[in-house]
Amino acid sequence: MNERLLEIDHDINNLITDNYINILINKYKVELDNYIYINNVIAFSLLVPKGSIKYINKYNLDLRYGGLLIKIYNKNNKWYGIVKKYNNKRYNVSFENNYIFYNESKSNLINSWGKYFLNDIESGKYIIT
Repeated sequence: MNERLLEIDHDINNLITDNYINILINKYKVELDNYIYINNVIAFSLLVPKGSIKYINKYNLDLRYGGLLIKIYNKNNKWYGIVKKYNNKRYNVSFENNYIFYNESKSNLINSWGKYFLNDIESGKYIIT
């Protein structure tokens, strides 16, 4: 496919999703504060690991809190990111099936993990003396 066709395809995709994604961003405005929307696969493939990712599933429109981006890879012409949660579990996040939001700031990730830790303390998982 030549570059002009890729450019046209990209423009058509933006026309379809820009208004829709803005509605979703407004819906999750507080949760997505300081995150940028990654609107194309090229930008996704160039994300710097160690940033924080959140994503909205394209099928059920639920916001997922993601975690620490540790790797981006391509398999069978589809792009994925590996996300590590605060509990050390790892998940594959597909660019094709999700709207991706990214924050390179480590302080935001630390704040998110701190909230999880405080929730664990309140639920009795850890005993602080």
